[in-house]
Amino acid sequence: MQQALHRFFRIFLSNKSLSELNEFVSLGFPMLLSQVALQLIGFNAVIQSGNYSKEVLAGILMANAIWFPIFLSLGGLIFFVTPMVAQLYGAKKLDQIGPLIRQAYWLIIPIIIIGMTVLFLAPKVLGLIGISEEIRFHAEEYLVTFTFAIPAILLAQPLRSLTEGIKKPLPVTLTNFLMLLMAILGNYLFIFGNWGFPEMGARGSGLSAIIGTWTSFFVLLIYIKTSKAYQPTEFFKETNLPSISTIKEILSGGLPMGISNFIELSMFSGATLILGRLGADVVSAHGIALNIGGLLFMVPLSVGMASSVIVGNKIGARDFRGARYSSFYSLKFGCSLAFFNMMILLTASEFLVSIINQDPKVIEIAVLLLMFAAFFQVADALVIGAQGSLRGYKVTIAPMLIMLISFWLLAMPFGYSLAVTDFWNIQLGAPGMWTGMCVGLFVCAGLMVWRMNHITSRVIELERQGIPFEKMSLDPKLNVRTLAGGMIFLVGFALIIRYTLI
Repeated sequence: MQQALHRFFRIFLSNKSLSELNEFVSLGFPMLLSQVALQLIGFNAVIQSGNYSKEVLAGILMANAIWFPIFLSLGGLIFFVTPMVAQLYGAKKLDQIGPLIRQAYWLIIPIIIIGMTVLFLAPKVLGLIGISEEIRFHAEEYLVTFTFAIPAILLAQPLRSLTEGIKKPLPVTLTNFLMLLMAILGNYLFIFGNWGFPEMGARGSGLSAIIGTWTSFFVLLIYIKTSKAYQPTEFFKETNLPSISTIKEILSGGLPMGISNFIELSMFSGATLILGRLGADVVSAHGIALNIGGLLFMVPLSVGMASSVIVGNKIGARDFRGARYSSFYSLKFGCSLAFFNMMILLTASEFLVSIINQDPKVIEIAVLLLMFAAFFQVADALVIGAQGSLRGYKVTIAPMLIMLISFWLLAMPFGYSLAVTDFWNIQLGAPGMWTGMCVGLFVCAGLMVWRMNHITSRVIELERQGIPFEKMSLDPKLNVRTLAGGMIFLVGFALIIRYTLI
């Protein structure tokens, strides 16, 4: 016991650890509040639409299952700008940050066009996968209006990369809370038709999103324009034509990041689509569990986002040992916070679900699913912490491959087989899908931490050999044969279990 306490104090309360903790908290806490505000926007939509109609709630959840992976995959092309800014800031090359952000906006234009086009066509997909007409109607009602909020969301991303990359996350936090307040008021007015406004249901929630996202974007833009803190970045100094080399660099890291985001979110959204055939009760319970779990997930997510910036700063300053220390500290810090999340879910799930929905059947299913969410809190913290640190090193291909194997080749097929087929001689419904997601997350956590350890030690070793960081080969090349071999192995493993152990 004494040795365990000594180890705890050495890890968390040494001078070096306290300094690291201060850095993570000062950067991560505003990021946490920012992410919580974003999550609460969706949470608010769930609560208000759930109190309006179970069918409208299911429709909005189904629409979110479509647009959110699309946004994170396309927007992921720009998310890579944050570690790029962080490295420039760490290297004290502030005058290069503004030109980088301006180049990011050249990428935003086609991304907006593609994103809006996909969302306009998305409702047709719901009819092809067996979603009921009633749920499909409300999902389409929501998407028809929400699509016009996508440009504002995407236009704000480079500004967010700018301000977070230079360790000034508070403006993003405040504008996100402004968007949250507008969403609460807007949904109250337009979903229910209060205060003389028209009652619009799901379409009203989309209209509320349009007003909130565009307002917060212009507020953030004006703040950055008028604040002296951003002048050294020279963002507003001039207008540049597209730079092929800079755009190529953004895409080289941003494309794998966007694919990674799509792979991760499509697992959860794919689960929603798969469970859609089981009715509104299951879809509602699944969506409520995802929203509650997602709200708590913002805690380790903020640690991972902070790690990306802190590690990127230290890489820019060529403090590779410090970058490795910060990478592992993010795992320790994130896991310690994940245990608190786990206790909340284990002790207060029924209370949290009842705030959103009072239907006894929905509550019963949602509480059961939140037990799965409690189980994978630590795995989530390891995945997002290691991934954030790797992004600080500009390593994005390896995490993408790890997620592809863990989520698409393992979690989704296994969860689908348990949920809606009798492949294992039992059909579990929603719990089966969540079992598959748990397995995928734990596999992903192990592989991601292994890769982070390899990269952080390799960089130190290559530095000893006198190799500049810019010339270090850290990310693997895509190997189709390796992926095919992994898929064959997983299929074979599943068949062996199916016909020998079950």
